[in-house]
Amino acid sequence: MFMRFYRSIMAGLAIMAMFTSGAIAGGAIYTGSQGGAYFSTFCPPLPSVMDKKFFSGYRCQTSGGTPDNIKQVVAHPSDVGFVQLDVLALQMKEQADLAKQISIVRSDIACEGLWMVTKNTALKSYGDVLGFARRIPFVLPGQTSGSAASFKYLQRIDPDGLGRATNIKYVNDTQTLINTVANAQDNQVGFFVQFADPENANIRLMQDKGLSVIPVVSREITKAKVGEQDLYQVQSFSLKSSGLFTSSDVRVTACTPVAVITGNPENQKTANEKDNQKDLIEAISTVPASSLLPSEPRISKILSGVRRISGSALNEMLSAADKAKQAAQDAIK
Repeated sequence: MFMRFYRSIMAGLAIMAMFTSGAIAGGAIYTGSQGGAYFSTFCPPLPSVMDKKFFSGYRCQTSGGTPDNIKQVVAHPSDVGFVQLDVLALQMKEQADLAKQISIVRSDIACEGLWMVTKNTALKSYGDVLGFARRIPFVLPGQTSGSAASFKYLQRIDPDGLGRATNIKYVNDTQTLINTVANAQDNQVGFFVQFADPENANIRLMQDKGLSVIPVVSREITKAKVGEQDLYQVQSFSLKSSGLFTSSDVRVTACTPVAVITGNPENQKTANEKDNQKDLIEAISTVPASSLLPSEPRISKILSGVRRISGSALNEMLSAADKAKQAAQDAIK
């Protein structure tokens, strides 16, 4: 009797272990900081979508952001990561083999704004910043952050503009960046990448400090691509929730799409692993984008309120940036 009881207990434990190991084997979905949009907004709907396709056990996991997520997916090809598309493009240019290791599953969920802020009201356009770039003191989040990588990419595509910036200071995080620029006595310019959620602490702090927001728009930015896909879009964002007695604060700037990546199926070892990886990509890529967004009405309202700038309105912004850049460069010759 004791042996039957013992065997039943062991069998139960084995079944529990099987389910537990299956969940763990599901892997990670790499995001960013716990308070960031990847972890708190974009990742939560994804595990349930994957679970319906029999990819169970995947969990949202905090990380060091886009550069770290790319490293993690390369090291663990069956895992998934959220990344800024421009940073992925930068790393593909710097690492020849990366394009063969990574699969871009989709990049149609949302677009993260490029925010350039300052107390200097004379810097009205991105052209002004480009023209004076070699003299402006810039402030960025940590050197390994996605924002710092985006800034580096913007320098790369415009060597005669932002590429001439050398006075760059890195701080711990975006909130420190905003406070540093707000408290500065000189003409510091801060730069960071952030989903335009009016309730986000960084967006709110930028508003509360009364900093000038410079539209990050240039011809180089609008021409940047990875393959056939645009790396940036120019959009209008509402930075303040409108209410009965308050109006929204609409700003225009470029943004980079949020991309979902995983490992290239061809790099998997066995036929089953390759087929599973192909199925994983299909499972995520074929569901409607709306299924990968939070059901929270506030987020839906933010995304529905975004407007893409194109045509004559965009051409006017590009021409103004060109003229401002040339005027600034002429002024400091």
